[in-house]
Amino acid sequence: MPNFKIIAFSKEVPKKFKWINWFILIPILFWPLIFFGTVFFFDDPNANPLMVWALFIGVNLYPVYLIVLFELNARLHKRIIFAAYFLPILIIGSLSFIIARQYISSKQFAKEREIANKNRQKEGYIGSCDTYKVIGETVSYRDTILNADSKSFEYLSCHYGKDNQQAYKGKEPIPGSDPESFEIIDWQWQRDKNFYYFRGNAIKGIDYKSFEILIANYSKDRFNVYFYDKIIESADPSTFKVNRMTHIATDKNNKYKFGKKITTTNNVYKK
Repeated sequence: MPNFKIIAFSKEVPKKFKWINWFILIPILFWPLIFFGTVFFFDDPNANPLMVWALFIGVNLYPVYLIVLFELNARLHKRIIFAAYFLPILIIGSLSFIIARQYISSKQFAKEREIANKNRQKEGYIGSCDTYKVIGETVSYRDTILNADSKSFEYLSCHYGKDNQQAYKGKEPIPGSDPESFEIIDWQWQRDKNFYYFRGNAIKGIDYKSFEILIANYSKDRFNVYFYDKIIESADPSTFKVNRMTHIATDKNNKYKFGKKITTTNNVYKK
């Protein structure tokens, strides 16, 4: 059986080329970012789990591929010296081009954004979206005038705002909302000291202290499970869980899809 010898670090390779050959391994430094990005592969509920795992593992093994190339390129140097310089130079050139392009693009974007924001401020827009305006004593949402206090009006998100009296979803006031404590949780959920709100609608009758927002439009408290703002009858909140990949929910008795019972699990929680 022939002995396999690693030559990338040996004296068989000139010292000058060794330094250049290290350029092949530079992309390994970006592995944490690549890993973070590939985690989102699992967010597609319709994806085949085996395919997702295969893709996830295949992409995150790229440092191994580069290490193999690192050794093969050193072997290439022994046979065709000039050809061995091509890959390291290509990698460092590509990285330099990408970094330079990103830098120039970010500078240009920042400049364009600054000009756009100045123009928006002149037109009375507040916040980052072209929805709410405050001009003098008038507050408007997409050119519909609101009965809101212009001095205290505060932009919360593209479609939510508040003044010293109440919160607003778009042009409509949110009844019973407390402006001092009203806040945005995400693009669907809001809350104040009294209620949780789903798309601006208060979910009445919940246990506020135990209320928990889940994924896939589910939520629960110690008494009930909710899909959007509706109670799922007979769902057990203490055992209710949602699968992050499939968005199929389960409790000790049933499975649920889009808030509807789809089958029983034959009491899988029983020993």
